[in-house]
Amino acid sequence: MKTRHFLDELEHARVHDAIRQAETGTSGDIVVCITHKAVPDALAAAQAVFTRRHLQKAVDDNSLLFFLAPKSQTFAVVGGKALHERVGQAWWDDLAKLLHQHFRIGAYTDGLVEAIELAGKALQRHFPAGKVDRTGQSDIVDE
Repeated sequence: MKTRHFLDELEHARVHDAIRQAETGTSGDIVVCITHKAVPDALAAAQAVFTRRHLQKAVDDNSLLFFLAPKSQTFAVVGGKALHERVGQAWWDDLAKLLHQHFRIGAYTDGLVEAIELAGKALQRHFPAGKVDRTGQSDIVDE
């Protein structure tokens, strides 16, 4: 899929609203990154973006990145070590399955919003707000 088509289909306002709502009540940070490049390994590319954007520097190690590569028709979701330890691998697998099901039928915004809502609930449960621990990242970034 062409990245431009994906970006035209994605309802940015709904995604921004979902991120803002999901981050309410938590110190966690959620970022969506959409790359214009074809990537052979979405997970490796996501981990590189996670590091390059300094998301691993969150005090509670609880940032989460949705990495979307429409040109390669793939995606990955990565998070800080503390988040991964708290939610467990099954949660990550379920999140990826949810995204895959929606993306397969072209429901990009619906899938992303639903996944962001689930991520927000996990962050709120495991990392409640107390201090603001944001990394200062934009909600949606293009690379």
